[in-house]
Amino acid sequence: MSGAVAVELPGGGRALFTARADGNLSSVAGDGAEHGERLRESLRARLGLDRLARGYQVHGTAVRRFTPAREVQPPGGRLGEADGQATAMSGIGTMVLAADCMPVALGCRGAVAMVHAGWRGLAAGVLQEGVRALGELAPGEPIAAVVGPCAGACCYEVGPEVHAAFAGAAGDGRHLDMRAIAHRRLLAAGVATVGDVDTCTICGEGYFSHRREGAHAGRQAGIAWRP
Repeated sequence: MSGAVAVELPGGGRALFTARADGNLSSVAGDGAEHGERLRESLRARLGLDRLARGYQVHGTAVRRFTPAREVQPPGGRLGEADGQATAMSGIGTMVLAADCMPVALGCRGAVAMVHAGWRGLAAGVLQEGVRALGELAPGEPIAAVVGPCAGACCYEVGPEVHAAFAGAAGDGRHLDMRAIAHRRLLAAGVATVGDVDTCTICGEGYFSHRREGAHAGRQAGIAWRP
């Protein structure tokens, strides 16, 4: 998988952040979306996973918890609205898709999660909800986070209403540093360590970027799992 970045999480968990070379993994957005389902299935098989857990992302704060009593995908194949997936089960890949928003992996001994955080979800508390989900699935275990490729402070220009949502917490009045905000919020939520795949999707042409490509932009994936 050319361009993909793999990271280790506590307790033997793993995370993978795909890149443009791995294909558009969305079935609904961007050029080549008609191949998204096939590419996701191929990725699932290469990673040796039984299933992929994903949701219909709405820039909200819902993080679904998957347990043996709860199905990964509802009957009929319709995805529920969620911007994060968490599980303590082995063989399930918790997945989000992104093209400038942050895919954030969370892991501790006994559970993993993957969370999708654009500026709206970041402001509303989706990262804190991801941390809460792991705390429920594996109480008392130290949590590590890794922020994947996303729009960087070098390129991510936003209007005053976006800066106002963060009370000027990070940026130069024109650019927004989502990574810096994510680091602070994760640490404040009790995460022990926060790492980065320090790549800007807007100026890093090895990644899909909605800011750069508009409606043509595909989606890369963040996946976290327990083998």
